Amino acid sequence: MKRYILLLLSCFVMGIYAQNIKIRGNAIAASDKQPMIGLTVLVKGTTNGTITDFDGNYELNGVPQDGTLVFSMIGYKTQEIKLKGQTVVNVVMQDDVETLDEVVVIGYGAVKKSDLTSSIAAVKGEDLATLSTGNAMNALQGKVSGLQISNSGTPGSTPRVIIRGVTTVNGSNPLYVVDGMPVGDNINFLDQNDIESMQVLKDASASAIYGTRGSNGVILITTKKGKAGAPKFSFTASAGFQTLKKPDMAKASEYEYVFKQRYLNDHSEPVYNSKDDITDAEGTDWWDATMRKTALIHNYNLSFSGGSDKYIYSASIGYFGQDSQYKIGNWQKLTARFSMEYRFNDIVKAGMDFTPKYEQWNDTPNLIGSAMTMDPTTPVMRDKSEWTDNELDNYSRSHNSQVWNPVASMARMSKSSDEYGLLATPYISIEPIKGLVFRSQFGLNARFRLSDEFTPKFFLDNLEKADYSTAKRNMTNWVDWNWTNTLTWMKTFNEKHNLNLMGGYTMERFQTYWLEGSKDRIPTNDELLHYVSAGTQNPQATGLNEYSSLISYLGRVMYNFGERYYVTASVRVDGSSKFLKDNKYAVFPAASLAWRVTGENFMKNQHVFDNLKIRAGWGRVGNQSIDNSAYQSTITAADYVFGSNADRVIGTAVGSIGNSLLRWETVEDYNIGLDMAFLNNRLSVTAEWFRKQSHDMLLKKDNMLILGYPMWNGQMWENIGEMEAKGWELSVNWNDKKGDFSYGVGVNLSSIRNKAIKLNGAPIYTQSFNGDYIIRNEEGHEISQFYGYVADGLFQNQTEINAHTGEHGEILQPNAQPGDIRFKDLNNDGVLDDKDKTYIGSAFPDLMVGINVNFSWKNIDFMANFYGTIGNDVYNTTKGRYSGAGGENVYAGAYNAAWHGEGTSYDIPRLSVNDANMNYKRVSSFFVEDGSYLRCNMLQLGYTFDSNVIGKIGLSALRLYASANNLFLITASDFTGYDHCNGIAALPSIQAGSGKNSGRQHGSYRGGYRRPVKCRSAGYPADPERGKLQRSPAV
Repeated sequence: MKRYILLLLSCFVMGIYAQNIKIRGNAIAASDKQPMIGLTVLVKGTTNGTITDFDGNYELNGVPQDGTLVFSMIGYKTQEIKLKGQTVVNVVMQDDVETLDEVVVIGYGAVKKSDLTSSIAAVKGEDLATLSTGNAMNALQGKVSGLQISNSGTPGSTPRVIIRGVTTVNGSNPLYVVDGMPVGDNINFLDQNDIESMQVLKDASASAIYGTRGSNGVILITTKKGKAGAPKFSFTASAGFQTLKKPDMAKASEYEYVFKQRYLNDHSEPVYNSKDDITDAEGTDWWDATMRKTALIHNYNLSFSGGSDKYIYSASIGYFGQDSQYKIGNWQKLTARFSMEYRFNDIVKAGMDFTPKYEQWNDTPNLIGSAMTMDPTTPVMRDKSEWTDNELDNYSRSHNSQVWNPVASMARMSKSSDEYGLLATPYISIEPIKGLVFRSQFGLNARFRLSDEFTPKFFLDNLEKADYSTAKRNMTNWVDWNWTNTLTWMKTFNEKHNLNLMGGYTMERFQTYWLEGSKDRIPTNDELLHYVSAGTQNPQATGLNEYSSLISYLGRVMYNFGERYYVTASVRVDGSSKFLKDNKYAVFPAASLAWRVTGENFMKNQHVFDNLKIRAGWGRVGNQSIDNSAYQSTITAADYVFGSNADRVIGTAVGSIGNSLLRWETVEDYNIGLDMAFLNNRLSVTAEWFRKQSHDMLLKKDNMLILGYPMWNGQMWENIGEMEAKGWELSVNWNDKKGDFSYGVGVNLSSIRNKAIKLNGAPIYTQSFNGDYIIRNEEGHEISQFYGYVADGLFQNQTEINAHTGEHGEILQPNAQPGDIRFKDLNNDGVLDDKDKTYIGSAFPDLMVGINVNFSWKNIDFMANFYGTIGNDVYNTTKGRYSGAGGENVYAGAYNAAWHGEGTSYDIPRLSVNDANMNYKRVSSFFVEDGSYLRCNMLQLGYTFDSNVIGKIGLSALRLYASANNLFLITASDFTGYDHCNGIAALPSIQAGSGKNSGRQHGSYRGGYRRPVKCRSAGYPADPERGKLQRSPAV
């Protein structure tokens, strides 16, 4: 009997084991095909479960054959899969858009995106890392509506960023806040690979919590943090080359012909100092002598992260290097970041973000104008028979112009800067009861810059020389600190009333230490003596310490009822040391409302809107961007010369005039927004209208004659008026998935109008040109408009000149000859003067367009980004290079392009040596061209290898990609100046690398220059005196 019982029990146990099986499989993310690390795999209805390993693999024993596996992870849609006898179950996890968008960083806190009542745009760090650049803001263009970004292109330069137009004449850059620490207006110290997300606070209802520092918008940057789990390593690398399209300038023989023709057209004898009938082979190609064909850009980043339930950590080190497009000059930066957080218990946690950096600039010149305009009949070096012991004397002086030899200028250049920096933000967070959190954070942002410059002694002729050498050293240190304390309480009552309260106090200190010293007459130009102490005469030293402080009190209330009705109100009180007692403090309130219409019962049964929310906000922010001592009058040292012997006496003079009545500049902002989603959230639309108006604008006024100090013109800060910016934004995004194929298309449109409301009755002029100004800002008009004469074609013959008369028959342009520009007498008074000037163009576009496209199919992915403008003008002074003024070189084909007989040209005036008609000297519509363009910022094609394959060689992930930056440019007109890329030219690149998120970049240059070739690329500024492209909006 016992034997039968044992046999029966054995069969029962075997039956159980037959019904429970072992399951294994792999999990990857649908978005990037990367392994899902730490994904929870659970048998439904039991506690039997596991998590995926570093490669996304899992194994689970004791699973019923007919059981159901549940795969879950925060940020992804939970999936349930019935086994039906399967033993291998692989899963692809889909992003849970609602969860991913759940938390958005705002000032001094975070909220669910669905609860936002203000205008805030969020961009993920992975979208920034696709474009290799030294400053992350360059990668943001086209991804956020209402955002304008321009960059000179010079290695290490800081981009200019404008959010929703300009409402002040006193600075327009937004405030950057990195991990809760305000860092000013430069984020070069950050490696874009370290950025987790960026939030752009566009309206005052969002940015008013930053008070005086939020007048131009705020950009919040959150860096990557560690996550619990096994250590995870990542390495990215890219190397590329930027190329610069060579402008088509005249060669030696053509230059000679044009040079002489200019004199002959004015019935003068040519004053030509080079060889007659010179051949092109005998001439000099100054572009090739000055510029590199390719300039290297390379970027590397190594990071790791991990942690446990007690602590998390992450760290990275990165390098970015960029060569100048010249044959000398480069910029490089070395960055590092360490972040950690330790949870002591359920109440207290503390952490720190630590970011050191090192930057170096070497000898980046400013010589594109010289490389283009230098006389091509002049050799680089003098004849060897004329050489001296000073090798810097052996370069040639221009034979026919005043342009300095660019190769000689580079040989003489000895200038470098080194900067060390540290951003550190330790913090502690205490949550004594659930929902009540006290957080205290101290931030330190320190930068130390050392710059050395050596100007050698040399002599090419009496105009291009330095009689003695000078060594100079400058040391500038910036040390800012910030202590922020906030208390936040979040509570939900009766499951419908959601309350979020925040109160806080901040103290900020800004310190600048500046010291400069120099000495002249170093014994030789030897490189070993390029330091100040080697000087023998005229020691000079000057320096300055500056301090300012800001104390702030802030509070915010956020309430929503049933996630349908939302109210947010905030206030900040700032006290600044830059104002006197009566005006020291200012109050910056803000309020916003929102109504989620789709949360109403009457919307439950409709199938059109998946989301419909209406928002409205108002806020006031401030601006204190003035000198620390703007309210003080100062006296400085001055040199005076007396007597017949010209005795030099050191005395004093007025240094600055203070204004004790200065008040805060404030900006009021109104915003109305509409958020919509359709077709199961595949189509999302956001539309916004806004209006910003400044009051009591601060401006340092020029040319104020101080009584009692004859011949001395001073400056003084004043509150001068009001400006307005208003416009609209539209963002449309479509995302869908069909099997293994997923794709997305996004379009951002925005239009902004900037207007001067009040300027105390006096126009403000900027951008000088031949003793005049290009831009006029006037009450009641749009700002940054070009102001000058209207060019009305060319005179084709003397009869047309004689017929161009005033109402009394007087010839309006008596100095004109056939081929000169006809200028309009707009007021018909018979005289061409300033009264005939009018607005001839605008630097701001009518419409800004950003287009983003992406798709993926299995392991292949593709993305593209485009940006463009419509309706903006450029003031293209490079058209002056048709003239050959001062003996400078001209564009190839200049003679045929210029008027040289009746009917030969209706645009480019005749060649002339004296330009008596002022064709190229007047500010006129002749220089204004349509600046509309569409540029391909980036194209990228990638392939992600299967994790099961690369796991065999010890890799967790491998993605290779090919990308091209600034691949092509489409313009609205036959533009004759520099590329339209926001003040810079297209930079095609070839990039290569290996490892995770690495790849190869390549591209071809198209659309850079139009016929005739005009060009600047790489965005380096043109020659200081000529050829500047006036296109960036400037007040």
